[in-house]
Amino acid sequence: MNRRELIARSATLATVFVAGRYFARAAEGYPFTLGVASGEPTHDGVVLWTRLAPTPLALDGLGGMSNPVSVSWDVATDDTMRNVVRTGLVEADRRFAYSVHVEVGGLEPGRPYWYRFTALGQQSPIGRTKTAPAPRAEPERMRLAFASCSNWEMGYFSAYRHMAEENPDLVIFLGDYIYEVTYPDALADRIVRKHDGPTATDLASYRNRYALYRTDADLQALHAASPCLMTWDDHEVENDYANGWSERMETDPQDFLRRPSSWARLSHPIRRRMS
Repeated sequence: MNRRELIARSATLATVFVAGRYFARAAEGYPFTLGVASGEPTHDGVVLWTRLAPTPLALDGLGGMSNPVSVSWDVATDDTMRNVVRTGLVEADRRFAYSVHVEVGGLEPGRPYWYRFTALGQQSPIGRTKTAPAPRAEPERMRLAFASCSNWEMGYFSAYRHMAEENPDLVIFLGDYIYEVTYPDALADRIVRKHDGPTATDLASYRNRYALYRTDADLQALHAASPCLMTWDDHEVENDYANGWSERMETDPQDFLRRPSSWARLSHPIRRRMS
């Protein structure tokens, strides 16, 4: 076995171990298999996120959930969650696939906070976030990290773990957070780890593609370490799309739109919302 084969096999074993750990917890009914995240920091607030998904890749895209669930959240000034300064209750339901979006206000500028969710008798991992500096503040430094074009099938996300360890004040995702496309079997020799299914084309498959990426332990570590901002690029929707136009558009746009199958693909609700 040469050095390259050893590294590849070691990485594969590590990924199998991590995935096994998370999916084992899912089998036990643990709802926070996709971790926690924060984002959109202002000088006095931040958005907190999680999603209840005991079965992250359930075919209906609902993560193994069926009934509304009350989710409590806490924000503290310490990593042991002893000094809680904000708390609340929110309902996770089917409409948003049991995801939770909490807009927390009344925080102090330019300082770290820690947060946690509780639901179904279980607690989430503790996440760390940070508010933005006050509007007229002049901080001596801010540490920023950015990422883009992260394709599950083409490699591992160890760079995310490295970014988390550098403790950035803000992480910026510049697009292609996921890849909606699944490579064909003809390219199997280039695929490091397979997607959860074929190319995403409907709401359930898009939800599951995001869920798959969020099962990655290194991505979870980064989201739990720092607040994030993001924008999208083509692969959050469809490769090389442009507003209403698909990469598969024919020479004559009108001919393309006259075909019902093409129009149905372009009029997908996710594409309408993002265009």
